[in-house]
Amino acid sequence: MTMYGYSPLADDQGAAMRKIQHALSGAVYEWADDDLGPVQVTDRHGSQGRFDADGRWVLGEVRRADPELCRWIASGGKAAGGATARSRRFEVEETFS
Repeated sequence: MTMYGYSPLADDQGAAMRKIQHALSGAVYEWADDDLGPVQVTDRHGSQGRFDADGRWVLGEVRRADPELCRWIASGGKAAGGATARSRRFEVEETFS
């Protein structure tokens, strides 16, 4: 069982991706590794939007995002092994029994 929709997914090279599903809206928040905005949000219908680290809209159809989740995703920094290497939230899937 995952907590708050967090699931440690892997990309094609096997590296863990920063990605979380919003508990209420069902939108998926993930790190976007380009200069358009570090956080990509995809709603339940497949529409996407880009947001800065504080949840301000940059571009795309989706214009609203949870600023806390944007900060959470962006807190890992641009380079792999940055803050995410020191943060338990990106390393461990929490389970409860």
